[in-house]
Amino acid sequence: MNLYKNQALLNYFLLKLTNSILASWAVLISIISVLDLSDLYNKTRLKESISFNDIFFLTIENIPIRADDLLFYAILFGTVICFLELKKSQEFLILRVNGISFWKSFVMISIVPLLFGIFSIFILNPIVSFSQKIYSIHHDKLFEKGIYSISISNQGLWLRDRSNLGEILIKGSYLDTEKTMIKNPVFFLINSDTLPAKRIDADWAFLDNYKWTLENAKVNGRNFNTSKALNIKSVLTKDDLRFTSNNPHSLSLFEIPRFIKILEATGIPSSGYKVYFHKILSQPLSYIGIIALAGALIFGKFSRLPSARTITFTIIGSFVYFFVHKLFIALGSSEQMPIILATWIPSVLLLGLGLLLIVLIEES
Repeated sequence: MNLYKNQALLNYFLLKLTNSILASWAVLISIISVLDLSDLYNKTRLKESISFNDIFFLTIENIPIRADDLLFYAILFGTVICFLELKKSQEFLILRVNGISFWKSFVMISIVPLLFGIFSIFILNPIVSFSQKIYSIHHDKLFEKGIYSISISNQGLWLRDRSNLGEILIKGSYLDTEKTMIKNPVFFLINSDTLPAKRIDADWAFLDNYKWTLENAKVNGRNFNTSKALNIKSVLTKDDLRFTSNNPHSLSLFEIPRFIKILEATGIPSSGYKVYFHKILSQPLSYIGIIALAGALIFGKFSRLPSARTITFTIIGSFVYFFVHKLFIALGSSEQMPIILATWIPSVLLLGLGLLLIVLIEES
């Protein structure tokens, strides 16, 4: 009978925690979305070509990535609110009275953040990648940022540029981002009918600021004057070529490994994509860790502190984690630290700290 009652109580706590996290998530998404809409409106209110409907739909398209970014904080605030309510009503003490340790309670409650983590990886992440592709197209069209772009595929890289000759499509087999040069480039000069009007093949294409220099160029199959390099004006700078326009968020977790191989084959740095990949996988650990930390602070040795102070300590701890996480991500992206360590250490430390505090509660 007691076993049935205890299970019913745990199910009640799980449902209460889930509802609290979902409510916090909805509030945070609403607040950030309103701020995004307001920011876009202020930036575009003087542009007659951009209507309110445009920025409204742009904001809607950006909600999935905001939801993904805010899930950690939703779990944090939802957990703190839920645990403080349980502490105030002394409902959680019923489990202790019935012989269920805090450790066992935590193991059961950790199902909630684990499920949110699984949801984030297998459902939310593909939605984010799909919405970001739409958002990028819509955003670039509205703000006229589609003058140039880089696309990477199994066939190599494709680059869109513009010169005094008109629009140019550039295909290459390899990009050296340090020297800003493309191996085996093929330049397609596009006429007004969006058909190739001229084709230029070369061994290498070097980009200086706003100018391409082609070595051993052939124009429509005919050798160009080999004593001189062929120069073509560009709207690109060296920094533009070093930065690929592909956004890691526009790829789902399952697409990233294949895309990393393509990047490495074309000579483009892939550290940002590797960091993003492991960051997604490590998120469930941080979700469980923040619940462990909040539970230990609220029900442990700090339980005698006023609620406001407990909330303050929990929020400070989470923001310390945020800055440590950002620091490690930056170190991983710049390859100053192994990517796996940079992405997993913050989550492991957060979870380890929470579990250590729970052990101390059990021993006290």
